[in-house]
Formats: sequence, C-alpha cells, structure tokens
Amino acid sequence: MPPSLGLVSYGVAGGTRSAEQLRLVAAELRMADVRQQVVLSLCTEFENFSVFKPGEHNLHALNTMIDQVIAWTSALAPLRTAPAVAN
Repeated sequence: MPPSLGLVSYGVAGGTRSAEQLRLVAAELRMADVRQQVVLSLCTEFENFSVFKPGEHNLHALNTMIDQVIAWTSALAPLRTAPAVAN
C-alpha cells in the first residue's frame, strides 16, 4: 500500500479539475488521498504570472492537509509492513 498524498494545484481556476483527475489516477494506484487540498490561483498567488507569492490565507488549508496526510500515513502504516497477499 503506497502512502497517502495531499494535492496542491494551481491555475487560473486553481487547477481543481486537474487535481480531481489526479485523484482518480491515485485511487487506481491504491494511494489514499486526503480530502483537504491547497488551491493556488495564478491571478493572486503569482506575481506577473511567474513569481510564486503565496498568501497567508492558504496556511490554514496547508496545515490541515499536512495534518491529514500525517494521520492517514500513520493509520496505513500497518498495511505497508504486512506481508503482501496475492490477488
């Protein structure tokens, strides 16, 4: 069982559609994605659309996502150390 993952996306609309597609791929790879996502807008989080300047308003989402990844990683640890079962 691979570890859990958190998604950070960016784009004009925050990259949310790309992140949702990646969630489907991660599920097929048996990866556990967390619910919280960090969404960055090209219009507000990047100076001149090139220099990354995140706002403090993203800190809550980032901290929540990190906490969720740590919790899921800890919860799934026994599955990673268990012997593999043939399908």
